Amino acid sequence: MKADLHVHTCLSPCADLLMIPPVVERASRDIQILGIVDHNSAKNVPAFLKMKKLVVPGIEIQTVEDVHVLGFFSDVESALKVTKIVYEHLPSVKHDHEKMGYQLFVDEEGNYTGYEDVPLGFPSDLTLSQAVELIRSYGGMPVYAHVEKRFGVLYQLGFFPDLEVPVAEVVSREGKENARKKNLRVIVTSDAHFPSDVGRRYIDVFGAPRSPEEVLKKILNSEYTLGGVLNW
Repeated sequence: MKADLHVHTCLSPCADLLMIPPVVERASRDIQILGIVDHNSAKNVPAFLKMKKLVVPGIEIQTVEDVHVLGFFSDVESALKVTKIVYEHLPSVKHDHEKMGYQLFVDEEGNYTGYEDVPLGFPSDLTLSQAVELIRSYGGMPVYAHVEKRFGVLYQLGFFPDLEVPVAEVVSREGKENARKKNLRVIVTSDAHFPSDVGRRYIDVFGAPRSPEEVLKKILNSEYTLGGVLNW
């Protein structure tokens, strides 16, 4: 089963306003599993659960070091609990939607239901270590996001810290090789911010997982291959 585990919604200020459930479902075509994540929030995940896809709830936390770390969960409740804590560590300023991009809540039919005024595009004051521990404390699987790109751990820090992070999301052969040298499992995703990007890169998970928990177990057991538009 093909899985694209890094798909943003219209809640992320840098994502297209058409990243709503009906459009994402159509755009994903033969991708059967989608990881729905937004910057520092999982509040739009519930709206995507009724798609005819297996949805893995997630969040992309921006740490004080300006490193992005993904967290994937077996259930949406855990993702929302982590979101609540992350919000406590974001700047207490109101988001400027006109200048910095709209942050929109959406329902399952694709109707916009409100604005998020918490500034999701800002880094939290959580350290990378604290963010990883927060994800793990709610049963989540932390993943280093786009390690060799801006806000990736290699781009920002130049090395992989000695943390309990089992997986790295990569976009290049060099990133893949560096991650595997540290015995990290490697995944590829679209990191889609626009409908046309969904499914450009994916993992092909062995078998037929029926729940987010089973998907995450497959990844931890390296039961998948890499697919899509690879830069190597």
